[in-house]
Amino acid sequence: MDDEESRSGSGQGTGSTPPLSVLLRSLPTGQPLGLGQLLAVFGARAHGGALLILGLPDTLPLPIPSMSAVLGIPLVIVAAHLALFGDRGGVPQKAANLRVPDWLLARLVDDVPPLLTRAERLSQDRWIGLARQERLLGLVCLYLSLLLLAPLPFFNMPPAICLVLIAWGMIQRDGVFVAAGLAGTAVMTAALAAILILARSMLM
Repeated sequence: MDDEESRSGSGQGTGSTPPLSVLLRSLPTGQPLGLGQLLAVFGARAHGGALLILGLPDTLPLPIPSMSAVLGIPLVIVAAHLALFGDRGGVPQKAANLRVPDWLLARLVDDVPPLLTRAERLSQDRWIGLARQERLLGLVCLYLSLLLLAPLPFFNMPPAICLVLIAWGMIQRDGVFVAAGLAGTAVMTAALAAILILARSMLM
């Protein structure tokens, strides 16, 4: 069952389900859309889909004020839910009821599919054991989500990129993407710690 889901979800197998990039292009625009409706295209991997959708805008140079504050709270909710319950019960209803902002929906339809098309060519089922550590990955994504909410100037993109890599690896069952996100998280954490230590020494 999971192998069949993996083939259809990745768009790389012989199943009839179109790739995610194609499904996003087909989303209706110009009308209200709930996050739960949007996550239907991800099937059983709704947590990874929610993390991907909510994290992607912070990886793009979009001049939208308070974007992290708007998307950061749902990110924290989804990541915490994943860490507690894994990826079996669906996203929490509070997050599913969230209305997708028009600007985010437009980006998902127009700007994101070309990026996913390239990522889909690189994706395959590998290191699946790592990609299926949902609760552990949920904890890492919770940490990254809290960093996105932190008032750190010019620091939104690194945690968002790490979060998106992990989410994409979970969706595609591709542990290489997950490993890249975890490695980036470790490097970013070390750099942040070094900056904080340097700033503290300068202040003292």
